[in-house]
Amino acid sequence: MRPENNKDKIYFQTGIFCFFLFKILLMPLSGAAAYDPLYLDTPTEVLRSMEISGNVAFGYFGAGSYWESDTSGTNVLLELDPPLGVLRFLMTGRYGLTNSHTISAIVPAYLKVSGYGDSLAMGISDLWFTFDGWLARIPMLIARGALRLPLNEMFETAGYNESDRHAALDGSLTLETPLTHGGITIEATAGLRYYFRALDKIPGPTKDSANTKPPIELRLTGHLSFPVNPELSLTIGGDYAMRGDTDAEIDGEIEIIEHSNFSTLDIRTGFVLLHDPLELSIECFYRVSGENTDKEWGIMFDGTGINFWEMFGGTSSGNCR
Repeated sequence: MRPENNKDKIYFQTGIFCFFLFKILLMPLSGAAAYDPLYLDTPTEVLRSMEISGNVAFGYFGAGSYWESDTSGTNVLLELDPPLGVLRFLMTGRYGLTNSHTISAIVPAYLKVSGYGDSLAMGISDLWFTFDGWLARIPMLIARGALRLPLNEMFETAGYNESDRHAALDGSLTLETPLTHGGITIEATAGLRYYFRALDKIPGPTKDSANTKPPIELRLTGHLSFPVNPELSLTIGGDYAMRGDTDAEIDGEIEIIEHSNFSTLDIRTGFVLLHDPLELSIECFYRVSGENTDKEWGIMFDGTGINFWEMFGGTSSGNCR
């Protein structure tokens, strides 16, 4: 059956694309969040002064194996038994401080449905607070500074947690610009993350605790957007993160923990459907390589109409470019 009008065509194309996305997810992957909460939705717009906006994204993530550096520094892939399955939620509230500057709060939460430890676990991990503003509008260039406040597992059930005990500062630049006259656009973000020292487990098999400090971390994310029609765009891109070995303060001396370096490389692909009043996006994540991290995959739904402010009895207003 062929679609009879433009709206039917949109839904037909969307359905076909969804089918292939879910076929990818159902492949026997060695499959846990294949995204960083701060970089899931990088800033490409600001709010007008005193405007507010809120959003709740959610998705399912899994991991069946993980990469670990052994004592020789070789990166080996090991199995997780049992595999991990987690529902994740990302609540974001934004407020227009001026016509060019926006402040935001980002609250990640999760519900573990399978994996080691108790069968169910839930919690709120670390909070992010951000300040972003225009540097240029053509091409669009936005700078963002962010502070992560660790909750130190206060709002997480025992036996499983996703929080990080290290407070962190993150600075990034996001560029969005047309790539061709055909409507293809590129969005790219580069950022650096600085970690503060904190009492945490020493990376590696000993599981002892000490005042540890990861080095500065590089984060890159970007994607291409291909318009199919005025209401549907396809996206493809990826995320990359990398940092060196963590150090630990042991008996008053700073020691570098060898082979504790960390890296991830994720593929992201999906689509955005602009259909009032929703701006629905669905993205699939798949980790193709990494060091000292889970081999992850997942799917995330954003722009479904679930509102951060309405959850707490408030109202929201639209964004402004």
